[in-house]
Amino acid sequence: MFKTIIAPVDGSDPSKHALDKACELAKTLGAELHLVHTPQIDTTMVAVGYSVVELPLTAEKIEEAGKAVMEAALAQATEAGVTPASTHVMAGDPTETILRIAKLNDADLIVMGRRGLGSVASLFLGSVSQKVGHGAECSVLTVH
Repeated sequence: MFKTIIAPVDGSDPSKHALDKACELAKTLGAELHLVHTPQIDTTMVAVGYSVVELPLTAEKIEEAGKAVMEAALAQATEAGVTPASTHVMAGDPTETILRIAKLNDADLIVMGRRGLGSVASLFLGSVSQKVGHGAECSVLTVH
């Protein structure tokens, strides 16, 4: 049925519930589980004279921000009895990253939380889970 499952994680409670479900499915079906996280980091702005300069994010800052979330997700999966086939911590748009990882791994299921850390912005822009559901070439299970 499902052989490759993608589980996007962001550290939120809905994400943790979705990872539990993804682990349960992976164990039951003997499927590979791939974890993906896209850190959403606030940029730093510095006032210089009359203008404001945005300091660019470095690869190190992105890696540092994503490390704790991914370590927690790995621990949760391991505790559930699943060893993820891969982990991905990547900068960028979460929707695009999830869809790219799903395509690269020939996923047939994405399991994700219905609401994550960006619930206020999603009221205006649409949630990541909605966008993934519209753009995915495979099944998407959203977990409440």
